[in-house]
Amino acid sequence: MKQTFSNVDVYAIVRELNALLSRGSIANVYEVQDLLILKINTLDGNRNLIIKKDLRINLTDYDYPIPKYPSQYVMALRKFLKNRRIVDIYQYKLDRIIILELSNPDTTPWKFIIELFNKGNYLLLDEENIVKIAKKYIKLKDRNILPNKEYSFPPSYGKNFLEITKEDFEQIIDADTEIVRLLARKINISGIYSEEVCKRSQVEKDSQGNQLEKGEVDDLYVALKNLRNDLMFSEINAHIVYDDSGTQISVLPFELTIYKDYEKTYFPSFNNAVDKYYSKLDSEQLMERSDNEYEKKIKSQKKIWENQLEYLETLREDVEKYYKYGDFIYANFKSLEKLLTVIKDARNKGYSWVEIDETLQEAQRKNMEGTQLFSRIVPSTQEIVIDFNGEEIYLDLSKSIGENATQIYSRGKKAKNKQKGTKEAIEKTIRKIKKLKKQKQRSEEKIDFLVKKPERKWYEKYRWFISSEGFLIIGGRDASSNEAIFSKYLEPHDLAFHTIFPGSPLVIIKNPEKREIPQKTLKEAADFVASYSQAWKENWGVVNVFYVNPDQVSKTPPSGEYLPKGSFMIEGKKSFIRNAKTELAIGLKMIRRESDEENYDMILYPKVIAGPEDPIKEQSDITVNIIPSPNGNSKGKIAKEILNTFLKCSEEKMNKWISLLSLDDLILILPNGLSRIKTTNN
Repeated sequence: MKQTFSNVDVYAIVRELNALLSRGSIANVYEVQDLLILKINTLDGNRNLIIKKDLRINLTDYDYPIPKYPSQYVMALRKFLKNRRIVDIYQYKLDRIIILELSNPDTTPWKFIIELFNKGNYLLLDEENIVKIAKKYIKLKDRNILPNKEYSFPPSYGKNFLEITKEDFEQIIDADTEIVRLLARKINISGIYSEEVCKRSQVEKDSQGNQLEKGEVDDLYVALKNLRNDLMFSEINAHIVYDDSGTQISVLPFELTIYKDYEKTYFPSFNNAVDKYYSKLDSEQLMERSDNEYEKKIKSQKKIWENQLEYLETLREDVEKYYKYGDFIYANFKSLEKLLTVIKDARNKGYSWVEIDETLQEAQRKNMEGTQLFSRIVPSTQEIVIDFNGEEIYLDLSKSIGENATQIYSRGKKAKNKQKGTKEAIEKTIRKIKKLKKQKQRSEEKIDFLVKKPERKWYEKYRWFISSEGFLIIGGRDASSNEAIFSKYLEPHDLAFHTIFPGSPLVIIKNPEKREIPQKTLKEAADFVASYSQAWKENWGVVNVFYVNPDQVSKTPPSGEYLPKGSFMIEGKKSFIRNAKTELAIGLKMIRRESDEENYDMILYPKVIAGPEDPIKEQSDITVNIIPSPNGNSKGKIAKEILNTFLKCSEEKMNKWISLLSLDDLILILPNGLSRIKTTNN
């Protein structure tokens, strides 16, 4: 089964990526295990560019699980990459190296280098090709990748097959090696394409190069040129190849003779084919790793729990032991005090510790009174060891018997105090294990495959909703989208809305059928404008909104004046709607789609919509109403609250589908400013 991209695949995909992503800007960066995902705002909406180590690069329409906390590397990338515009995307020579040129206001573009070989690497270079950041820094025989040092490309592997001449080809072929190996090693194409050249030329792939007839060499060269022409000039005929059991084995940008009789599924672009092919592989790996991660964490916590139980038992034994020792000392206080006095007197008379120890050992052997408890003296620590039913108790000779007893009791008290803390730690560990087990269970109940997002309609890159009477209403997200709506979508029978103050989206009611627009739709459009205007940020409850005909909206300022981007001139009479409300309903609707997964007849994909309460409530399964509030939450926090509300208000069997909803999608539809939840309807 094909796992990695060849340089031919890179060539094919890069052409498509450049057409789709150039002029787009990088909105965010994520890392999912060994995947790097760049979220890119394009003229046609948000796209996710996925790069997997040394395996492949493609745009994905599938929902990949985004981790809550970014790695240090991702945080550093975000600092450098966010909001940079993509100027160009191209392949370095014919190698598995992709270059994203990124805007740099000051000088020449920066470069984001993607190396799809040697376990992969991603590097950011400044305008002087100095490495600003890399996924990994390495020292190699032919080059080094080090921070703040100039980057150098690796030497190319073999002849570039797009540029190879007949003379070069004949020199390469004239060697005592199998043809298929010569092509793969000496010309920059992978093994599968080397086999294809042999197949097309009808030359046995294991033929020795220096034993070929001239005609066979000519046929091989023609086959190589035809393969090059397919790559460079033919229409993309992207497809996935399946074996007899229906298992996918390869994904290709154009037809290969070696797979002539295999079953195939065709796609409109190579990117679509790659996305479908690798999403299946990623599903298996990501979901399996998720289960393994929980198992590892549970195992780790169980080990901690076992160690804590052992420590608690040790503390219990210490409490019992030290209290027993203390009681023993007090029970034999006088005998021990006499023994201590004898030792101190001998010491004062000039006897050494060794001499005293030997004298007492001899006295004990003779069963002399007062020596029954004596075991030995430890000169190095100046301690006496006494015997307690075969156990040894160490007493400090510089302290009295009472002081020794107090010290031993205090050890017991410390151990007892530690018991309390250890028990609390054990309870905490047990809670962690239970929580991890629940998370693992929830993980097992979640969707265990990557789900493809439904195809977006043209208006979904803007703010939008469908009114109660079925009119499409769209509004700009920023100055650029305001401009796009004005230039592309404002038509003669539409109506244009705006607040009486700056900082409002240009909102239009689309009316292609030239109907009379009802009063309710006008009011809903006005509330929509108010809610996405500066009024929300200022915490105003109501504002005045006006609407005009399209021919009253102009980009031509009065003589000598200038109109900023996203601003317009309004001429003639305005129609006003007073007291438009700043309140939004955030609705969740489940999109039903057919499934190609074995265990699911139907896929439910969560979609969020926003607008005035009546139409959104009618078109949604659950709605949450939000209003501006000076004591409210930021977009990120309110998005989490809304998602949790959706989960809480839904049937348990629906939660696995609702969990597919991205916080980014929720944040995207929220107005700027602080908000709080007003009501919930389900």
